[in-house]
Amino acid sequence: MAGRGGTRAAKRLEKPERLWLSFLDEGDQARDDEPVATDLSAAAAAGRDLWVANDELAHVERLSRNEKGFGAHTPFALADFLELPGGPMGEMDIEGLDVDGGYLWIAGSYSSTRRKPKTGENDAAEVLERLCDVRDDPNRYVLARVPIEQAPDGSTRLVREVSLEHGHRRSAAILPVKDGRNKLLRELAKDEHLGPFIGLPAKENGFDVEGLAVRGERVFLGLRGPVLRGWAIILELSVKESGPGCLKLRKHGPGGMRYRKHFLDLDGLGIRELCWHGQDLLILAGPTMDLDGPNRLLRWKAPLETDEPQVLTRDRLTHVAELPTVRGADHPEGLAILPGGDGEADRLLVIHDSPAPERLGDGKRCIAADLLSLG
Repeated sequence: MAGRGGTRAAKRLEKPERLWLSFLDEGDQARDDEPVATDLSAAAAAGRDLWVANDELAHVERLSRNEKGFGAHTPFALADFLELPGGPMGEMDIEGLDVDGGYLWIAGSYSSTRRKPKTGENDAAEVLERLCDVRDDPNRYVLARVPIEQAPDGSTRLVREVSLEHGHRRSAAILPVKDGRNKLLRELAKDEHLGPFIGLPAKENGFDVEGLAVRGERVFLGLRGPVLRGWAIILELSVKESGPGCLKLRKHGPGGMRYRKHFLDLDGLGIRELCWHGQDLLILAGPTMDLDGPNRLLRWKAPLETDEPQVLTRDRLTHVAELPTVRGADHPEGLAILPGGDGEADRLLVIHDSPAPERLGDGKRCIAADLLSLG
């Protein structure tokens, strides 16, 4: 594959191995119009369990390993653990999950949305009216963590609080939202690069989080948009608990800013997901607009070794693979590492939004994820 700086060897996955995720026992948490499996947007592994999110719901879903893949589905309503700013039924548009430090971390998209004309709608006035309607939901502006409790058999569940030794504890906490925005959005609204894009709709190069990776107090947010003259952006935050149920942004960037900006030359693609592999950060890159396009997996080596904002040209990113592209379907959305055993290589699980029909089974209650060896 040729790029603007030379030739890059590409490992293209034409027929990747597949693993089934089963939501057959999803029960009352399933929506009437579409099952949970058809709108998956994020994933993270914890022991033998896989945590995934549907971007239409204010839940996270736990699946446990079985012979065919993952099943024994159990939903967890996040309002049971967090004070959601938009209430328990407000759409969260969860686009990032990670497991670190005994917590499941959750990030909403932080994006606005423009209503989409209905399929087959021919009345011009109705189409134009829908296209004028830009909406916000405060639940989208969520950055939170919920403790994970692990049973002796390796299974996991979410809890509001876990007691530790010497009076310490792990408690559910959220970055507070006030008047429809939190501290992060208020800071970004003044940013010279990102400020003009706050409030612009997602998929229109507006501000849109679609990736989360956490190590300790350092939180990385991958942005699908904006992409600035071909350069994508990762925000890095430093987060600590400031009081019961509340997270706080520490001063972390240049000049006392509460974030750092890392710029990456991704040939005009945005960031669709982030995932740790050891000390490296895997980056799923894809179209920032509502278009089909290349889906590319890259590696940023050892980002925790630096405490400064980075400008990453393509020679500083390792190209891992080109993921298969299907017109109008199978959009890669979530990544999770499945550790190898007995000398085997780790494998990367890739889940998809807008799945093609052949990827679904059992009345759309099962979906096939792809597996990529990370030898």
